[in-house]
Amino acid sequence: MKGRNIFLIISLLIIGLIGCSKAPKEVMIDSFEGQIDKETVDYGAAEGSLLKVEADASIKMCGGQSLKIDYELKPSGYMWIARGYNLDVKGAAKWEVPPQDIKWRAYNAISLQMYGSNSGGVVAFDIKDKGGEIWRYIIDDDFTGWKEIICPFKDFFPRKDWQPDSAAKNETLDFPVMSFQFEPRLPGKGVYYFDCVKLLRVKK
Repeated sequence: MKGRNIFLIISLLIIGLIGCSKAPKEVMIDSFEGQIDKETVDYGAAEGSLLKVEADASIKMCGGQSLKIDYELKPSGYMWIARGYNLDVKGAAKWEVPPQDIKWRAYNAISLQMYGSNSGGVVAFDIKDKGGEIWRYIIDDDFTGWKEIICPFKDFFPRKDWQPDSAAKNETLDFPVMSFQFEPRLPGKGVYYFDCVKLLRVKK
């Protein structure tokens, strides 16, 4: 019986490795092509904050355009800019590959291109998992121009300030990831550009 269990474990590991090896090294999720507006991006601002979201063809990294965020965040305000599935804006489900078609076990990080202005600002990059729980990764705007931000899944943490009432708040990142969002965190005015959201296999 013990030998049979060991054989079963080894077989499962081999199957997992084969599955990962067949998956591409990276998968482009979203490069923000096509229509960018209230119909295709789930976004908003509250408590007096202002937000404008649009496509920009002059500053881009992948394809013909990037996602431009022009914002004014009040001290008591908040905002969000989301793309993906199971959002209030159904038209925001514009990923290049839908979640159910991705071999999530083959990847251990999600990355994005961000055009920084070295403003000292902070942007939260959130992902929402299968159970609706929101996980956060913090990005510092301490650079100028385009930079690839690699966010290992192990470095995300569940949001403590707010979770949807319907979320399975089990503090376990349950795949597939269904959506992502950006959220400027420090009060003030600014402009950010984002592009090339993809899944990666990175060395641990």
